Amino acid sequence: MNTGENYNKIVHGSGISKVTAQFSTLKSWLSHPEMKKSHQLAKRSRIIQNLDFLSSIIIYGTTLEDYLLYEFYNKSHKERKTYVTGRKLHNFFDEVNNKDKTDIFIDKNKFAQLFSKYLGRKTFSLDLDGKNTEDAKKWLRNMDVIFAKPTKGAEGKGVTRLSVTDIENTIQYCLENKLGTLEEPIVQHPDMNILYPDAINTVRLITFIENNKVKLLGATLRIGNGGYIDNAGSGGIFASIDINEGKLDSVAFNKSGKKHEKHPITNQMIKGFQIPLWPQVTELCKKAALEIPDVKSVGWDVALTEKGPILIEGNDRWSRAVWQLPKQKGLYHLIQQ
Repeated sequence: MNTGENYNKIVHGSGISKVTAQFSTLKSWLSHPEMKKSHQLAKRSRIIQNLDFLSSIIIYGTTLEDYLLYEFYNKSHKERKTYVTGRKLHNFFDEVNNKDKTDIFIDKNKFAQLFSKYLGRKTFSLDLDGKNTEDAKKWLRNMDVIFAKPTKGAEGKGVTRLSVTDIENTIQYCLENKLGTLEEPIVQHPDMNILYPDAINTVRLITFIENNKVKLLGATLRIGNGGYIDNAGSGGIFASIDINEGKLDSVAFNKSGKKHEKHPITNQMIKGFQIPLWPQVTELCKKAALEIPDVKSVGWDVALTEKGPILIEGNDRWSRAVWQLPKQKGLYHLIQQ
């Protein structure tokens, strides 16, 4: 419900290609099934609903996801302007994050190299042209299971759990499927297994560097739900974290905005759950943020282990929905420059 395949053209493009991508996206939004039936929720005609949506795009910079998830059709101008929308967040990123330095967050192997002391696990950068397969064989020699990822993947897409029964076949599979980042499995903190044991449930903590000091803009816990990936785009759910105490202070939501008071599989109550080692989590992210101060705002994904919190990755263009939706209110005041 965001810009989809046109994302890069709209965010990074220019000229005719950017305009074409914008019109293509708008057309897909207006014809989207959820948009078509949203007028029933607003109790007005489709024409009025579409006009309201178009004006919301112009005035507030909303995407279809913003309009539906935050129920803009039921909100006043005063309420709408408090929300972080697609345009507002991208303007924020463009203002505070040096684009020449953000590739470190796009390429997982570059990230692993720079932030190696924060990872708490073994990783291997597989050359997809097969130039370091002998080194890969040595690295895999003592591995029973690995997680293989696209080097520039996002939203958990392409992440694959592989049993290493035959090393050469494992390498060949990774080469054929362009999985260039290999990692040993993480053993999750037992407290986190209570929520959901079959995925690594990660904290998304957002930092912002202002006057050489690291501020915390908010945090969310992403929880697996039926698979080994916790990302909402892969079926996971997410809930807001009180950044002072490390407790979940909301119910959980899925990517469509459906609420869950308890985990759908484990039946564990969401709100009030205490995340272990919270002071260490915030300290880890503050230290990591200062490693690359030209990228002032980053969404850090953190896993909890018995030995302490470890970094999974950093995101220079983090999700507003995962951050803002659980709070059930607009958070624009936190990034307004």
